[in-house]
Amino acid sequence: MFETIAVLLIFFVLIGFGLIFYARVANTSVSDASKEQFQLKAIQTAQLVSFLPELQCTSSTSANIVVDDCFDVLKVEALSSILNDSSNQKIKNEYYFDSFGFSKIHIKKIYPSVSEWTIYERTKTNSRALSSIKVPVSLYDAVSNSYGFGVLTVEVYD
Repeated sequence: MFETIAVLLIFFVLIGFGLIFYARVANTSVSDASKEQFQLKAIQTAQLVSFLPELQCTSSTSANIVVDDCFDVLKVEALSSILNDSSNQKIKNEYYFDSFGFSKIHIKKIYPSVSEWTIYERTKTNSRALSSIKVPVSLYDAVSNSYGFGVLTVEVYD
């Protein structure tokens, strides 16, 4: 009888250790999956911004074909001024919040001159994590008919 109780006790202790080990491994994998989903959301937001028709360059010589990774400076300035105007908060909160959520999107022109525009900004004060994606873009200035170089920065808050 004593041997049976000892075997059962050892068996249950081993099962307890196994459950504790499994719980820790499962918790780590869930945490890693959550971080991966957050990074994927940041990349998805950056891609969404890259293909906004409100910002894209079009080639007027070839039937308005969209130029990849190119933003029109005039469109960028117009959208930035519209979304940063306090009277247009309804547009920003209803339409763009569904697409971008809690994030900050800005474009910085680096060459030939330096300038910066904040397209969308809705931050979270008590955010646990921040993911920042930087994408190099071409900036077309229709006034001078020239191209410049810039960086699109998308910061997504969790």
